[in-house]
Amino acid sequence: MIADFLGFITGGALSLVLLLLGLLPTVDISSLPIVLPEPVARALAALNWFVPIGDMVAMLTWWIALLVAVNVFLFVKRLLDMAKK
Repeated sequence: MIADFLGFITGGALSLVLLLLGLLPTVDISSLPIVLPEPVARALAALNWFVPIGDMVAMLTWWIALLVAVNVFLFVKRLLDMAKK
């Protein structure tokens, strides 16, 4: 019962934080005056040739999505089990 109450409180707090973040204006990263020096840009391009950062980010995104999906499934299953009792 305490765990359910704490889950309710943390869920409400998370929803409130997400609501507040949704009200903030969106910042376009490309409009920021941040420019890498040319040697750094070339070094990162060379590093990307050996370590495919884009592929790693894509795999990490899928991994996080699968973890979230499994946790949502387990949460719904727990709710359904509690409703049956």
